Amino acid sequence: MMKICKFFYTLIFCCLAFRAYSAEIGISLDKSVISEGDTLYLTISYDGKKNDKPDLSSLKKDFDIVSQSYAEQYNMINGSVSQTKKWTIGLIPLKTGKISIAPIRYGNLISNDVEVEVKKVTDVAYVPDSEENSNAPYFQIEQTIDTPSPYVQQQVILITKVYDSIGLHDGSITISDESKKDWIIIPLLDKPFVKQDVVNNKHVNVITFAFAAFAQKSGKIKTPEISFNGYYLKNANFDFPNFDDDLMMFGVDFRNAFGQKVPVRMRSKTEEINVKPAPTSLNSATWLPLTGLTISARWAPGTQFIKGEALSRTLTFTASGMTESLLPQFSFPQAEGFKQYPEKPSVMEKIVDGQLVTTATMNIVYIPIKSGELTIPPFEIEWFNVRTGQFEKAVLAEEKLNISPAFDTDTSSVIDLEKDTSTVGTKKTDNIQPKKEETALGKINDFTGQLNKKILIMAIVGFLIFVIILKLWFTQKNKHKQRDLVITLIKNHNYKGAKEALIRWGEQKFLCDDIKNFNQLSSLVNNDEFSAELAALNKFLYSDDGGIFDGVKFIEIFKKIDKMKKKQQKNCDVLPKLYD
Repeated sequence: MMKICKFFYTLIFCCLAFRAYSAEIGISLDKSVISEGDTLYLTISYDGKKNDKPDLSSLKKDFDIVSQSYAEQYNMINGSVSQTKKWTIGLIPLKTGKISIAPIRYGNLISNDVEVEVKKVTDVAYVPDSEENSNAPYFQIEQTIDTPSPYVQQQVILITKVYDSIGLHDGSITISDESKKDWIIIPLLDKPFVKQDVVNNKHVNVITFAFAAFAQKSGKIKTPEISFNGYYLKNANFDFPNFDDDLMMFGVDFRNAFGQKVPVRMRSKTEEINVKPAPTSLNSATWLPLTGLTISARWAPGTQFIKGEALSRTLTFTASGMTESLLPQFSFPQAEGFKQYPEKPSVMEKIVDGQLVTTATMNIVYIPIKSGELTIPPFEIEWFNVRTGQFEKAVLAEEKLNISPAFDTDTSSVIDLEKDTSTVGTKKTDNIQPKKEETALGKINDFTGQLNKKILIMAIVGFLIFVIILKLWFTQKNKHKQRDLVITLIKNHNYKGAKEALIRWGEQKFLCDDIKNFNQLSSLVNNDEFSAELAALNKFLYSDDGGIFDGVKFIEIFKKIDKMKKKQQKNCDVLPKLYD
């Protein structure tokens, strides 16, 4: 009996030992069929005690490894502890069709093999476990262009429609890198236009995207390839979505917490079109295929046409059917009798009647170097009207200006005139004795009655003193306000604003209300170092090459000048010569 018991104990021990030291490895996939571009998750399970890493080198032939995670699990069965290790590998297939994943090695162990089918992304989305009709798919993308044979760089309206019969979430549109090489593509809508429709007896949500596309080369090229990425919820218990609610598409929806997210990927069909080159009759170096072009000009309000004064002329170009990146550089004819400094244009794009319209606004500063009648020469741009197939010209007519000479105030003549006037007044006072009731003092006495003349004079003097003190108080209070504004504008690279602020600063510091330019300000400051910095800023704003302007150095010198006490005030009405 004892021998039989020992035999059974030995048998049980051997079984437990075999279980304890046996080890297995296996692999599995989360999906057996996926769409091109989807992520596939491969799970490697190992039941054993080895501390090793699985060999993933065989996966790199057919997949990109995008993620890896690791977890351990311990189990106790009948007093025996077992350990399970799991690796989860994120994979993106590098090709379509059926892909066989070879066994994974872990030490001296080899796993099973698995297979996945990768469906190519087309204009119809793959829906797993569905019985959809190929004539009425659940999801589809279509694309049309309004001009099948455009000119190079001509605007083409590209319409992309997504048909959705289940309820898409988080939809987004992307343009292939290959298409970006041949096309410039600009969205025409801030968000897609959504409406309900019935297609093949099926209620669908039609999501419309609109683009302006510009071919960058002539010849045979393919239309842009547009891809759609989103998802729908599988096994979610809710009714057919209300497609009038945009939040169902691109916002956050509470129903996302229920059901399984199933990716939806689609890619529009492309077609080959013939893009025509620019006509050989093109006379200018600039090729502008447009539906319309206008040019206008205006002078700054309050402009005084005086020799030596800077005159600001604003030109506005409005081009229909053009994107900002295709805007040419304009070359303006030199106006005789002027120094002219064109500034960089500011450009704005907007959508007008379903077309992309680009507006460029730029200033040209003219400084007359002589007086008399001067002429701003005409300016014209040749463009191609894609509607008529003819070249046209947008013309800005010449403009004649009467430039007044600069004012030249002679201070000595003013002083002589004051002396003469004083002398004449004295003679009249000596020879003519006004009647008491006709004098100013007599009139005051009549008006004030019994008011004492001395009290009135003291009151007037006191009031004037009060006004002066009040003005000085306000001046002291705002002493550094204008200085700080100049420094802030320089630091923010707003040099035009800094120029105006510097003029205001000079008027405040020198109590001069008629400073017109940097030259007059330089004359009042009378500091060579500061004058050089003003000249550098002026050149940076208006010269062709722009020059070099050191804002840090300018602020350092400007602070020193602001702390200096002003010297004897000069005549503000004297207009110094402009910088050459």
